[in-house]
Amino acid sequence: MQQKSRKQFWVKSSAGISMLALAARGSAAAVPPQDARPNIVFIYADDLGWGDLAVNGNKNILTPNLDKLASEGMNFYQFTVNNPVCSPSRVALLTGNFPSRFGVHQHFASPAENQKRGMPDWLDPEAVTLPKILKQAGYATAHYGKWHLSLAGAGQGAPQYPVYGYDDAAVFAWAGPDTRSVFDGTSVEAEKGEPHQSPAAAYLTIASVENTLKFIEANKNGPFFINLWIMETHNLTLARPEDRIPYKDVPEPEQTYYAAVTRADTQIGLVLKKLDELWLRDNTIVVFSSDNGPEHSSEDHGKMQYYSRGVTGGMRGQKRSLYSGGVCTPFLVRWPGHVPAGKIDKTTMISAVDMLPTLAAAAGVEQLPVGYQSDGENMLQALFGTPMERSKPLFWKWSGGHSGDDWPAYAMRDGRWVFLTSEDRSRIELYDVIADRDQKNNLSAQEPERMKTMLRAVEQWIETLPKTIPSRLTVDGQERSATAAAGSVSAVKAQKSPSAPAQDQSAARADLFKKLDADRDGFMSFAEYLGNRKDDAAASLRQKYDSFDTNKDGKLTEQEFVNAGKKE
Repeated sequence: MQQKSRKQFWVKSSAGISMLALAARGSAAAVPPQDARPNIVFIYADDLGWGDLAVNGNKNILTPNLDKLASEGMNFYQFTVNNPVCSPSRVALLTGNFPSRFGVHQHFASPAENQKRGMPDWLDPEAVTLPKILKQAGYATAHYGKWHLSLAGAGQGAPQYPVYGYDDAAVFAWAGPDTRSVFDGTSVEAEKGEPHQSPAAAYLTIASVENTLKFIEANKNGPFFINLWIMETHNLTLARPEDRIPYKDVPEPEQTYYAAVTRADTQIGLVLKKLDELWLRDNTIVVFSSDNGPEHSSEDHGKMQYYSRGVTGGMRGQKRSLYSGGVCTPFLVRWPGHVPAGKIDKTTMISAVDMLPTLAAAAGVEQLPVGYQSDGENMLQALFGTPMERSKPLFWKWSGGHSGDDWPAYAMRDGRWVFLTSEDRSRIELYDVIADRDQKNNLSAQEPERMKTMLRAVEQWIETLPKTIPSRLTVDGQERSATAAAGSVSAVKAQKSPSAPAQDQSAARADLFKKLDADRDGFMSFAEYLGNRKDDAAASLRQKYDSFDTNKDGKLTEQEFVNAGKKE
């Protein structure tokens, strides 16, 4: 099907759900008084590339609702997230601080893996967060969709959503057992499952949006704040037959990826439509972005990344890279009468850590909590259409693998300049990303003084990071304190906790078995043991699981699981 016919399909199919024609009220305006505080809906995609949107130049994928959102608001080309993977990116968005200040520099995984990385098992419940601030200011607050602010598995004592400032939540991906599943009470409850399960992966955003629509309806008298963190396009990427209709002539694996993106766009359209129906459009800030750059593709049909076909719009790097393709993501903002319609800002350096001070200011919050200091700044004037030069540089720390374009361990951005360095500082690169968006021209040799100044700033920033990250959980529920050697160029090594008494270990192991036995049949399958952990860990976990299975029947009893813990 040619692009023209795809557009014709969407004109026809969207005719019945076209949005109300509401008049915009002009351009920039002052922050509204308390009795007219705006609602806020922040939509965060997962692994969606900057170049995956039609409005950002993609000629293959249909995103009519996001294109319309951009035409009714602003599109910022220089927006960055603060880490190239999920959990730390979301921590930065929620707290307004660099995630390394909380010791979160990779995704939350199992307690053992977190300990190896010198990470806590969840976001510090004492952290200042945007929903806490808005709730204190009188907002109804909710979180729907992906969570991933705590460890893998069933939660094992992780703080629940009220601790972070939410009145309501329905989630997937590593929330505790007391938090409602995003599927509960929705029209797609029969498809209930987790992100790496089929067919659940194709329904997670649909369920998240249904929860969002209910919350908007219930709180239409406002003000309300909603974090809607959708599934697409995190692997496992799936498409239903109805999602594929506009892409019938597109070969795999692109067909599935394109269809998944368009499905997400359709769901976002339902949120925008609900705001129109309730006459909330003009007094609602809608923000759309993605947590990091696109996932790397695999040519192995058996891998979940086979359908990962996101693009960066030409920028170098992808997910896990501190090059722009890993941290520069879509950023669209609509607030009629305040944010100019149809404007593109190609120069303002705005980042996820700016969202807390910026959206708090938009909500009329005049003073942030005593003692709180954001790594971001209030960028409202940029949203109102006036390009800004930020007063603070941005810093990144990446502690994952360092091969290929993932080699940088630290990065800094100051104005138009991006500085990258390896962990041992043996490799350094410098780019002018306004003139060279795709980072093809390394200027470190031509700019030696700038390079030295930025290296010194990075070293000084590293010294401000915590050396010890407290956590109350490790394997089998033992307490620990992970020591993160923040300024060291060597690998982070965690302290080992003293061994707990064997009886306590067995009880904790039995309790863990009951939590992992999701279907309550008295046996733990490998899928239940794996939970939501990444597929790249599946091979080693499979070997471990098989070693627990003493009678080799392909499933674990509680006794087998407890006995295995005694041997570890």
